Amino acid sequence: MTFWSSVLIAFASLLLFHSGFSSHEFHQLLKSLPQDSPSQLDSHLPKDIQYETLAAVSIFTFAVFSSFKKLRYYPLQGPQNMITLNQFLPDIQMNKATNVDNLIGNDPYGEINYTANFVDVHAKREQTRKLLQQTAKKES
Repeated sequence: MTFWSSVLIAFASLLLFHSGFSSHEFHQLLKSLPQDSPSQLDSHLPKDIQYETLAAVSIFTFAVFSSFKKLRYYPLQGPQNMITLNQFLPDIQMNKATNVDNLIGNDPYGEINYTANFVDVHAKREQTRKLLQQTAKKES
């Protein structure tokens, strides 16, 4: 977490605490007024307290998102170092991971590409029927 994000989180927390205390004071003052007074009828929270709360939540959200550190990737080639905090291995492409499959012409995505809903069922039935007829002719 960077220094400025820590400062912003502390400031936003203080601001949020102050707006909560101001809201508490406002409601305590409303309780002390008689029920039929005109001030009691218009008992909405003052705009400055609402704005202070919104500003505190906005600053807090910005500070939390700015506290995230940028990802650093650990290279696969080069000197071998220990992986430290906030280091990740980079993504590799599927064709690099399956060089053997590429050399023999195998499809690494075969489980996805050749599922039953992608197969022409009528052609497969015809092919099976022909195969069964050929094997029946050979046996007789």
